[in-house]
Amino acid sequence: MTQPEQQAHSEPLTVAAEDDPEAQAARCRNDRYLREFIEDLSICPYARMCREQGRLYRAVFLQSQPTARAIAEFVLSLEPLTQFEIGLLLFPNFAGPGAVGDAHAFERLVSETRNQYGKLRRPPAGFFLVAFHPMMPSNLSNPDVAVRFMRRSPDPTIQLVRPEVIDSVRNPHHDREDLSTTIAESGLRTVRTIGPDKITANLDSIHRHGRPPRQD
Repeated sequence: MTQPEQQAHSEPLTVAAEDDPEAQAARCRNDRYLREFIEDLSICPYARMCREQGRLYRAVFLQSQPTARAIAEFVLSLEPLTQFEIGLLLFPNFAGPGAVGDAHAFERLVSETRNQYGKLRRPPAGFFLVAFHPMMPSNLSNPDVAVRFMRRSPDPTIQLVRPEVIDSVRNPHHDREDLSTTIAESGLRTVRTIGPDKITANLDSIHRHGRPPRQD
């Protein structure tokens, strides 16, 4: 069977039930990551407002090795839900039961998902897709590479951001790249001030929270 045929018949993603223990643990880890790291340290100055105003969508998927096509179709299905500005798709079993796998493998999946998503809809894109993963590198030599450290979420996660949200918060005289750079520079200053070792230890603690013993 060819790759296109596999993608055409990919199994749809299923959102885990609210009362599923694995899903609850994943949401708890994500809550800690958002509040203890992203919000409390102002890594993203807009995250708290988005969450508190009910504009954050979040779903947990317990399937292993999801296909790019299935994820892209799910992202497309979220576009009409205009009350949400940011989305977080969590994959705690990305590489198998209780296994998060390799960051590069997840980034490749997200890149493939972007391509599939682009084929399913007409421009402009309804969401930007960004990969987050607990094994992202910890290089803090400059803001451009340090941004990946800020994306060390406790589980493999795809962040969805509506383009108009970025446009609404950026300086009208600067582009989207300038906004990303400003946030990255601010986040790097915070990490250096508090101490990378201390922050890394807390992120590792969040990653282990409520997780089964078997880990990669």
